[in-house]
Amino acid sequence: MDQEELRYGLLGPVKVVDGAGEPISLTPQQRAILAMLLTRHGRPVTADDLVDGVWGHPAPQRVLSILQSQIFELRRKLEPGRQPRTPAAVLASTPGGYRLVTAEDACDLDRFDRYLAEADRAAQNGEREDARRLLRAALSLWRGVPLAGVPGPHADSLRDALTERRLGAVEARIRLDLELGEHAESVPELALLVAEHPLREGLRALLMLALYRGGRQAEALAAYADGRSVLAAELGVEPSTELSDLYQRVLRADPSLATAPSPATQAGDTLRGPEGSTSDRTGGYRHPTPAQLPAPPSDFTGRTAAVEHLLAALDADSPQIVVSAMSGLGGVGKTALALHVGHRVRHRYPDGQLHVDLGGTSADPVEPEEVLGRFLRALGIGAVPDGLDKRAALYRSLLAGRRVLVLLDNAADGRQVSPLLPGTPGCAALVTSRVKLSLPSARAFELDVFSDEEALALLSRIVGPARIAAEPEAAAELVAACGRLPLAVRIVGARLAQRPVWTVAGLVERLTEEQHRLGQIKIGDLAVDATFRLSYDQLPPDLARAFRLASLAEGPVFSVPMAASLLDRDERRTEALLEQLVDVGLLEPSGEHRYRYHDLLRLFARARAEEAAPAEQGTQASEVDAALDRLVDFCLATVRGAYRHSRPGCTTPDAMAATRTTPVRFADATAGQEWVRDEFDTLLGVLRQAARRPGIRIAPAADLLLALDPFGENDFLWPYLNGPAAALADAAALRGEPAAEIRARYMLGGGLWQVGRGAEGRAQVDRALALCRATDDEVLLGQLLNVNALLDATGTTGAPCYESALARLREGVAVHVRRGNLWGELEMRNNTAYPLRQLGHHSQALDCLTDALSRATPLGWTVVRVYVQTGHARTLLELGRPAEAVTSYTKALDGCREIGSEHMELLVERGLGEALHELGRYGRAAAHLERSLAGAQRLGNDPLQAAVLLSLGTTQSAAGHTDRADTSLRAAHSLHVRLGLPLPESLAAYGTTT
Repeated sequence: MDQEELRYGLLGPVKVVDGAGEPISLTPQQRAILAMLLTRHGRPVTADDLVDGVWGHPAPQRVLSILQSQIFELRRKLEPGRQPRTPAAVLASTPGGYRLVTAEDACDLDRFDRYLAEADRAAQNGEREDARRLLRAALSLWRGVPLAGVPGPHADSLRDALTERRLGAVEARIRLDLELGEHAESVPELALLVAEHPLREGLRALLMLALYRGGRQAEALAAYADGRSVLAAELGVEPSTELSDLYQRVLRADPSLATAPSPATQAGDTLRGPEGSTSDRTGGYRHPTPAQLPAPPSDFTGRTAAVEHLLAALDADSPQIVVSAMSGLGGVGKTALALHVGHRVRHRYPDGQLHVDLGGTSADPVEPEEVLGRFLRALGIGAVPDGLDKRAALYRSLLAGRRVLVLLDNAADGRQVSPLLPGTPGCAALVTSRVKLSLPSARAFELDVFSDEEALALLSRIVGPARIAAEPEAAAELVAACGRLPLAVRIVGARLAQRPVWTVAGLVERLTEEQHRLGQIKIGDLAVDATFRLSYDQLPPDLARAFRLASLAEGPVFSVPMAASLLDRDERRTEALLEQLVDVGLLEPSGEHRYRYHDLLRLFARARAEEAAPAEQGTQASEVDAALDRLVDFCLATVRGAYRHSRPGCTTPDAMAATRTTPVRFADATAGQEWVRDEFDTLLGVLRQAARRPGIRIAPAADLLLALDPFGENDFLWPYLNGPAAALADAAALRGEPAAEIRARYMLGGGLWQVGRGAEGRAQVDRALALCRATDDEVLLGQLLNVNALLDATGTTGAPCYESALARLREGVAVHVRRGNLWGELEMRNNTAYPLRQLGHHSQALDCLTDALSRATPLGWTVVRVYVQTGHARTLLELGRPAEAVTSYTKALDGCREIGSEHMELLVERGLGEALHELGRYGRAAAHLERSLAGAQRLGNDPLQAAVLLSLGTTQSAAGHTDRADTSLRAAHSLHVRLGLPLPESLAAYGTTT
């Protein structure tokens, strides 16, 4: 690629386009370097100047190396085909610096300068039309803020200079507009510019002149008065002599201020046409040029991709009618984006811009016939015909052959919009709506919430960068609490700006409680919930109910079956309702048959659910409790089916509460496990809701918790299950339901032991055992005895007591045999081997495991068979038969992979590594142990990490890797101490240092 093919842009985000028209990706620093090189017009720039301009003072360490690296990468991107050691044709090195070689007019800034120079010559020669045309061409090159996003002192100063030059060009072009008699058409643009630049007296003078020439003397005088007030308040000065003189001339109606006649008028070639338009001798009419766009938001931020998408879509040279339809959640910033882009493309539509708020979120949207009447009058038609069809036909006729932009904001539906669309190429329509509009040939896209960076940028613009820089973490939490919804960020930013003594962290605290969050995101009459209510109030009853109740499902997404249970509808009808909510912008699809709410919209929906049907005192549950109770019922019915697949031969599911709902059915254990993984967040939420809402039956909720036992084991879910288990246990005790309390405390006791909190787990298990014996409830007696035995044998609550553990295990086996629970029996026989080995009865342990393995094998690969196979391998290892142990562990590893249990696989990997260590295969042993360690860290299994680190350190030491071994053993010591685990003698020496 050579310099002839490359095109550069500085009048907006810095860009480079190759010969095929494709943009070249650049880093911010590369853009800054490129901007400096481009503004030197081929002259060399020293490395020191580049450092000063890009990084400023103080520069980072090794900045010259960084510069050289960035130059190397930039050169590679600009000249991808250049051979090594070949002189660069584009980005050339010079003594002490670099220079950029470009083709003539390759940079938009060069073309801008050329147009300005040509316009100046034309104006001096009295060629005002040519001068204006050239100025318009120059201004059309601008794509936004110059050098947007480019860092460094040079970019900052250049950005200011270029912005000033653009304003000067705009001012010169408008002055020509006024000289050519276009005073009325110039007023809207000048009003907007003066609002954006209130201290610029040249623009204010032009506005006064345009108003006066349009017969609006009083408004011209008011513009001066407003400017005088602004100058006094901001700078403490009076207006300039020139502006004051113009005020006096307007005040006395100086005849010299009258507009100069246009060339056509001088020649007498125009006649008055009908309805106030002008007509030439060919019979054509010059219509008024409407400029109805409201001012864009002054603090518009981000949306780079969306802006570029719309700029590309609203191409005035398109051979088709351009219609871009933007939908999105209320408060997401559709109108702000539309106005921002509308003003950016005004130059493409010189015949005018029409705008209307269609009132789509109100109870009485504006009828298209009324809108057409407004548009026709703006286009110069005095006698507007009656009837939608006649008005639409005349409207399309007036737009034919012209370039007009039509911004239709806040549309209700496609029916309202269709008659307002242009009918011929050259015109364009930009439509916004909360609903997804079905419009023929429209380029539709949905506007999402801000990115984190965009949300923080808006907050910074409102409250000031210093406050955000002082509390960056709190600022990130604040925009997250707002769900990155632009309206919400704008509101909380305004609250902070009005209260300079508030901290950002303090406002975050106010938003912590979900039920009060929406009430805090409010300032004056502006509130997020009010924006949402505009959409909600228009929903028919069945859809409003679906909107409320579907929001009760916890988790980031929810599935159709979950929603069907909440709504008490079949899945087909439920999905139809959810799709309608998607269409009206109140719900988002999130994969096949799955949906999600925006965080704030979910809070709004739940608040509506709570207020929709409160419980009658002493009678029935509320609408919310009834829906959640159905959800518990559905989840229990479904997870119980998955439990049966996962633990064949277990009778525990038979004792769970009866259910009424049709569950999701699974072909095998893998399908059930995948469903639980997909819905786990919602399942956790259901458990938490059941614990805190007395209107939900707690017995099915406790059974649902119990039904998750196999999956907690397979995927090590105890860190997530322990919280809901504790809440359910306390709630069951408070409500006097011992069976539910037993189930919850069993899950909590085992879960606490799994995460290394054995002493706390012991208290839960002891309480549950006492309840079992007091109520003659044997459903979980065997499992509780199993956990109690493990606590005794592992010494997590004191010195290990193997005899006690054996006694509890034997009692538990008897309970399982009596209840016909083969799974429970095999699990406890496997666990019996551990205390037997510790007591030196290895042969007895091996016999026990061999018998259990023969009974578990017909069940296929299940977790209990993996347990037994692993215990078998461990016993062989302790009997001094490591080769046989490796074979047995390898079988267990195959079983883990077949059942898809990562957690079990980590346990087996640890044992396999220890067996390989005994065979002297230290490299392979370390590899297995390191995989086990990485997985344990990922799952948060601290006890397993402690054990693996000890084995890994021992293996590394045996392999001669002393430093690595020392690191591993110190980490193992630290974890053993933190978890309160018995400290092996081999770790004692590591307690003297940290």
